[in-house]
Amino acid sequence: MKHLHKLVTGTVLTSVLFTGGYALTADASNTSATTKGLQEITKKTADVTGDKNADTIVLYGKKEKNSPFVKDLTIKVTDGKTKKSLNIDVKEDGYEPKLSVQDFTYDKKGEIMVTASTGGSGGYTTNQIFTVKDGKAKDLSLPGLDKDKSGVVGGGFVELKPIDLNKNGLYVLEGTERLTGDYNADVRGYLKSKWKWNQSKWELMSANFEPTAKDINVYEDMFKSKDSAFAFKGPKSWNGNIIVEELTGADAKKYMPEAKSVTQFIFNAKKEDDRYPVLTITAFDKNDWKKLNNPDEPPVGDVIAQNAATNTVYVASMPQDSVFDPATEQGKKFQSLVMNLDQVKKAFVFVAR
Repeated sequence: MKHLHKLVTGTVLTSVLFTGGYALTADASNTSATTKGLQEITKKTADVTGDKNADTIVLYGKKEKNSPFVKDLTIKVTDGKTKKSLNIDVKEDGYEPKLSVQDFTYDKKGEIMVTASTGGSGGYTTNQIFTVKDGKAKDLSLPGLDKDKSGVVGGGFVELKPIDLNKNGLYVLEGTERLTGDYNADVRGYLKSKWKWNQSKWELMSANFEPTAKDINVYEDMFKSKDSAFAFKGPKSWNGNIIVEELTGADAKKYMPEAKSVTQFIFNAKKEDDRYPVLTITAFDKNDWKKLNNPDEPPVGDVIAQNAATNTVYVASMPQDSVFDPATEQGKKFQSLVMNLDQVKKAFVFVAR
């Protein structure tokens, strides 16, 4: 993992020089934004205008039926002194949006932060921070670190949260970015960074890489899942050539927010960077699967089994093409380990917990 530590050092330097922050953007208030037809999501009371009077900040949105997804997010700020209102178009939809107010710019008034989950397989979040001045709202830039180096990728923050380091009401941002290999479940570790606002940009205070410790579970004869109550009998060629990784709870949510569990059967290549799943079995709550299984979007996978007792749907995903040159020995070996859908269904069985 030495190359990852080198990566982090380079990443931190790059961030300070190029992505540490930008000046406040153009006016982000939207006079056409309206709360008509929207529902109140959450509300806060705090001084965000700087006149030392408590203002009311309400986050509105349009909720989807039987889903935590909310669209058309809009903030309404009502001045505690003048009672005049300002609407701010958040421009980002998401799952389970949250509203908070903290003083990031150290001007003795609060900034408004809205965070939501993207709902994608990476478990990323959207984050926006607004500052109100002279009756107008401006969108504060966000910090960020370069990650697309040396085969390690990331799509943004999986978490960006305010931290009161000195317990004095002045906040900094703490970001968590997940660094992966060639696929989302191949989590190499997490990059933690802290950022402080300095007049017109975010300054990097600290950054450290926390590698993920992994126990290698090599497939032999059969895999039995403790959490998802199923067993899988792969072909004999899998013995010693497949690594099994089972993600549950918060780890499964990071892979895909709707997942109850994720089991990866990974080609056990000699080089860690060449390891790639030949099969992924994801367990979903039946209702969540119905929402995900949208015919207008790329398929998540194929249903291989359903457990009515636990309301769980099991979905299999296989590589569509060989990830290696099929003419090479490695390519031939990888392809020999890939099963078709009928074989996967026959190999999957329910077991007692």
